[in-house]
Amino acid sequence: MRKLGEAYEKNNEFQKAANTYYQEANIHKKRGDTQTYLAVKAKADALNSEINIYIDAKTKAPSSALAKYEPATGMYFGAYVEQDESLKKGGNKYTNFNNVTGKKHAIFYNYHKYGQDFPTEFAKAVKEAGGAIHLALEPGLGLNAVKDDAYLRKFARDANESGIPIFLRFASEMNGPWVKWNGDPTLYKQKFQLVSKIMKEDAKNVAMAWVPNSVPADKIDIYYPGDAWVDWVGVNLYSVPFFNGKSSEPAEQVNPLNLLDPIYETYAKRKPIMIGEFGASHFTSVGNNDKTKFGITKMNMFYHGLRMKYPRVKAVHWFNVNTLQAPYVAADRRLNNFSLTEKPAVLQAYKNIVQNPYFQSDVVNGPYAKKGEDVGNTAVSLQGLSVKQTVTGQGFIKTYDPYISKVVYKLNNKFLSESTQYPFSFKLEHQTLLKGENRLDVIVFDSKNREAVRKTITFKKGSL
Repeated sequence: MRKLGEAYEKNNEFQKAANTYYQEANIHKKRGDTQTYLAVKAKADALNSEINIYIDAKTKAPSSALAKYEPATGMYFGAYVEQDESLKKGGNKYTNFNNVTGKKHAIFYNYHKYGQDFPTEFAKAVKEAGGAIHLALEPGLGLNAVKDDAYLRKFARDANESGIPIFLRFASEMNGPWVKWNGDPTLYKQKFQLVSKIMKEDAKNVAMAWVPNSVPADKIDIYYPGDAWVDWVGVNLYSVPFFNGKSSEPAEQVNPLNLLDPIYETYAKRKPIMIGEFGASHFTSVGNNDKTKFGITKMNMFYHGLRMKYPRVKAVHWFNVNTLQAPYVAADRRLNNFSLTEKPAVLQAYKNIVQNPYFQSDVVNGPYAKKGEDVGNTAVSLQGLSVKQTVTGQGFIKTYDPYISKVVYKLNNKFLSESTQYPFSFKLEHQTLLKGENRLDVIVFDSKNREAVRKTITFKKGSL
């Protein structure tokens, strides 16, 4: 299978290569070799082409009970801005960031060392900016230092007295060997459960977030503390041009949403999902290369892809840091620039994305939060749908080529429109639709303007 996939790939038959790699991956999975399964699946994912077409529609709130601070529909958007010097030139930096990006963020997050007092001033400043806080609480002295003691009880009481919704991300990225709390899943689960128990008793405004890193994916589930102790499940992931800052490890073909899939497939039916950290690099230290096109493309791909394909992802946070200059970053890790405010084109792309009303500015459904609305817009598949009014459509589309030059839409064999960037939007005027069944052809072109893939979507014209 491996050799056949490589032969297809060499012959530019990318979909056949992807399908072959998927077959190989499934063999490894059946044999219990999870690590190889994930590695080969990643090869397939990179070459796979996909076309999914959606329209926005009003939906009712889910019948099942919502988790603490979970919105019925839509997604909170937040950011980490502590290292952005441009926001510290007077006034509240969180308000300043909201002003720069053109929309109030629902959440701001920060890193906090276990053993330090609750960050009251941080909470106060974010509250003034109209947001909630997300704390990455890190037990740098090891898990054995985490106890039901005066420190943790006071931390919980102070959290409650802050009068603000709090997402507490205790000991995240526990599946990675780079953190001190990695290596003992049993002890980790015990300590997470302990912190969760104390927060439930003394801090009713704290939602416990369990947030592993996207890799190593095969080491994630063994650290899960259990549904009773977790309010939100999350994942940290990034989009970079090169893995580990090595030119020999290009990563432009990686769809960042694929890194979310293992978490989403396992936990989304049970818990709301949070993207704890995300950033798409627009400059890399590898060759000192400007990667603005990469950063903007992956940003659009990720945020719009979440909106279209992952309805249980209810929060996403951007890591607004230039790691090339950040003082706390080790010299060998100064690899990428994720700053939103340093490059006008990147900032404008972000502003355009978050203007969509799907991205919500207020945390709801919990202590110190607003009451959630019952309805909102979500993306629904156009295939087989009855279209009863003029609608705007969009596509989640990817190919073997990370840079799609254009997507052409034809309605009933006539040119409709074309688009060059996610979410690849188009408009269907109700009065121009045929009675009965209609046909939408979607033709996708790669970066060399060659046809990469096409798909036909059928739908019906409904009555107004």
